[in-house]
Amino acid sequence: MGTQPPRPQARDTEPILADDEVPLDAATLNAFLQDMGTDMVLVGGQALAFWMDRYGVAPNAAAISNDGDALGSLERAQHIATSLRASLLTPDSDALTSLVAQIRIRTGSAGKVRNIDILHLLFTVSGLRQSREFTQAVWRDSVEIEWTPGHRIRVMHPLHVLDSRVQNAVGLLESKGPHVVTQAIWAVDVAREAIRRVLRQPSENERLGSMIHQVHRLALSRGGRQILSQHGIEVLDAVPTDEIRAAAPAHEPQLRAIEKAIAARRAATA
Repeated sequence: MGTQPPRPQARDTEPILADDEVPLDAATLNAFLQDMGTDMVLVGGQALAFWMDRYGVAPNAAAISNDGDALGSLERAQHIATSLRASLLTPDSDALTSLVAQIRIRTGSAGKVRNIDILHLLFTVSGLRQSREFTQAVWRDSVEIEWTPGHRIRVMHPLHVLDSRVQNAVGLLESKGPHVVTQAIWAVDVAREAIRRVLRQPSENERLGSMIHQVHRLALSRGGRQILSQHGIEVLDAVPTDEIRAAAPAHEPQLRAIEKAIAARRAATA
């Protein structure tokens, strides 16, 4: 292929917070994770932060996320709120919302709180049905990890982190601000490193092919097309084609399809 255009660089942005909130600090986040069980899934910006830390993707000292999000039940939210000595806000029973509850941790700062959202549904730009399917996939493919000795949690899979950051950058820019675009840039790096880790395991050849396919499908989706046209972020950059070609040549047909797609998309936006 010809010379690749430079990838977008993460900008110096900050997450937007509600007027009555302050950022989730490390101590509160650790306490929350310690109370999580494997019947919840850490999602959103904190899942991105988890994988960035694990993979050594540097955020250049910028804040990755200022609040917390997890998939889980009301019962689990109540348990965690009690453990954190926090208040629990629940939506009306007939409210059309993705929220199960909000855990509001009081601070000593003029009535300000730290916030954790417990969710039953994740946002996509393609409507309710797609959001339900995506949420089910996040539950199914979440990664169980030992957080501290003897305590395990579930974290959103790195490729689903990429998908969720793409959805936010395309659909929630107005309400959440430019930091959602910065998160999407980081998420491409996280997904690329996740694929590299699988590439180093020869026994995971089938899994590698599935991950390549998943990224390709996301790139061709509505969100993948829009994030490229609106922000210049190419989801297909998450696939390290040269490294895969050298180490796992059986995936050559997939790599050629990706390179063909990149060339066509670049020509369309030239």
